[in-house]
Amino acid sequence: KEMFGKTAEIVLFDVDNDIAQSVLGDAYLKGLQLQKIFNLYDTNSELCRLNKTRRMRVSRDLLFVLNKAISFCQMSGGEYDVAFGNDIIARKEGKSNSRTKKNSYVGIEMSSDGYVTLQMQEIFIDLGSIAKGHIVDKMVECLKKEGVLSGLVDGRGDIRVFGKEQVIGIQHPRKKDGLIASIALKDQAVATSGDYNQFHKTHKNSHIINSKDLVSVTVVADDLMTADAFATVIFVSSKKSRERLLKTHKKIKAMMVDDTMAITYANGFERILRG
Repeated sequence: KEMFGKTAEIVLFDVDNDIAQSVLGDAYLKGLQLQKIFNLYDTNSELCRLNKTRRMRVSRDLLFVLNKAISFCQMSGGEYDVAFGNDIIARKEGKSNSRTKKNSYVGIEMSSDGYVTLQMQEIFIDLGSIAKGHIVDKMVECLKKEGVLSGLVDGRGDIRVFGKEQVIGIQHPRKKDGLIASIALKDQAVATSGDYNQFHKTHKNSHIINSKDLVSVTVVADDLMTADAFATVIFVSSKKSRERLLKTHKKIKAMMVDDTMAITYANGFERILRG
């Protein structure tokens, strides 16, 4: 079904067809409800209303994801910044001028009563690098509550697997229909951040702000929100910064492809390669 601007796929294993149809409907409904919160291109979404009003009480889901996003901003020293929404939209349209100050995320204030205030005029929050992972995680949570023991949810190429081990293909960053690797996942998630999915005319005009020498980063983590965010953080970080991040976070497996197509593995990623 349509989700995240493209088709999202749910695959269930060893489930009766009648039961499958019911639980699939519940999972998709959960995903659509959450997408309504974070969709930057829906003027009625909660996130769009926050960007417009500059101060409002937000839902638990938006507050949770925003808190997580800010922690990743801090972790990256501001190289990853969810307040750069206007710049990201400009890059997608082929405009490379950056008007947002670095570390603008510090102007996002969250209070204990659920209010969020955007304290600087240039702040425009875009949670696209982390919200999709949260939505997929919640869809998996919904399936598990319904008694599904094994399956996967694919949100536009970022995938969460639960139950039986599955082999997942990773898209080649320069060959549209090719794979650069295949990996085995069991109760884990995989996300890829790169310069090839959304760009204007050239890969140099990727939608990702602050990208350095890498063309693709694939991360495996226990949940998709973590994998999603780490993939982007590593992609935009300098070599020294990403080495420090991966040394600190040993549970995060990563595969990095640079602009010469050289591949670097971190934290045992090579051990899950297949084929």
